[in-house]
Amino acid sequence: MTDRVVLAIDGGATKTTLRLARGKNILFEQTTTGSNYQAIGKENVTATLIALLSEVVAYTQTIDAACFAIAGIDTEADIHTVQEIIENSLSQCMLHCDKLTIENDVEATLLGLAQGRDATIIIAGTGAIAFSVQNNSITRTGGWGHRAGDEGSGYWIGKEILHAIFRAADGRGKETMLSELVLAQIGIANTEELMNWLYASDYRNAHTASLANVLHVAAEQQDFVALSIAKKAADELALLAITALSENSNVLFLNGGILQHNPIILERVRHAVVSVFPNMTITLCSEKPIDSIMKRAQLL
Repeated sequence: MTDRVVLAIDGGATKTTLRLARGKNILFEQTTTGSNYQAIGKENVTATLIALLSEVVAYTQTIDAACFAIAGIDTEADIHTVQEIIENSLSQCMLHCDKLTIENDVEATLLGLAQGRDATIIIAGTGAIAFSVQNNSITRTGGWGHRAGDEGSGYWIGKEILHAIFRAADGRGKETMLSELVLAQIGIANTEELMNWLYASDYRNAHTASLANVLHVAAEQQDFVALSIAKKAADELALLAITALSENSNVLFLNGGILQHNPIILERVRHAVVSVFPNMTITLCSEKPIDSIMKRAQLL
């Protein structure tokens, strides 16, 4: 039915976007803070979802199909936890979904983009992960989280930038313009204040990931430290892509702020992948993840 009411939620580590549509018409869309329970806890995610879903009630109380694409779904235990959060949130808002699917946000994005084709996606945002679909079978690579992995991600880059800043302040590392760029972005005066910011009670992983925003500025100015970090990030993301791909693959989607906003990283990843898979079609996604997740919801 073309007039079905469909709900899509893109719940990332940094932000959460809800879109409600009837057919091709968007009824409501809103973006708020992140909804990865591993980063902010179950109670905060529940509050975030309830705040968004409570707005949907003004349009409908029955949803034909809904896709909740949520970051932090990495294990069976995560699926059960997130399912409980979502079902509780829907219940409190008195919303009913005829068809409901709950998936890792990157998996849902890939399925929306692939539209039945075999394909692979690398997303490098706050975290870094790859998903592949072949013959309707899903495999994932990476995405082990900020404590053990996510190499090449925004968080990983932010941490590398912090290392460089503090090492330069000590005299243990090269001077870098990343120092002044980060201080200016946060709005503080020196590395002592930076340490206070880093260890404040309201600190979130997204704070460190946000520091990656300055990397391309310094790299484009040929800052040695920034270029070194960018190259290391690109090599890690290229390794992730090459590991996720197979000889039967021919489509690779790239997405996430790190790849979207860092030309040096993007081109180094492209070159590394093509050197191994010369016939690979590599597409830098132009649409937002919520667009792909809505397409996934419409397939339900």
